[in-house]
Amino acid sequence: MVEIHPFKRLRAWTLLAARDQGQLISVTCDYCRVTHRYLATDLIELCGNVTLDKVLRRFRCEKCGKKNYLNMTLHVPHGSEFGELPVRRLREVRTTRIPVWSDDVLR
Repeated sequence: MVEIHPFKRLRAWTLLAARDQGQLISVTCDYCRVTHRYLATDLIELCGNVTLDKVLRRFRCEKCGKKNYLNMTLHVPHGSEFGELPVRRLREVRTTRIPVWSDDVLR
């Protein structure tokens, strides 16, 4: 069987398809060796229904702050992992209001 490069598979797979298959999105920083797993429904709320290669562009490692060393894989949890596998959940989305000023003359 022909092996498909994992990045090409991420380009064709969307977050809705991952949610329907029950897959977790696992993001690993190869620089500081930290792995976090996310539910696809939380990422849909944050990014919309986009392909998985576009989701990876929005991430940055919280420990080292680098984007170049991130790697994404899909993880299908087994029955023994339920109740023990750590998963990051989206609690809330905060938006910041930043004022933009311009100098003008009083009229």
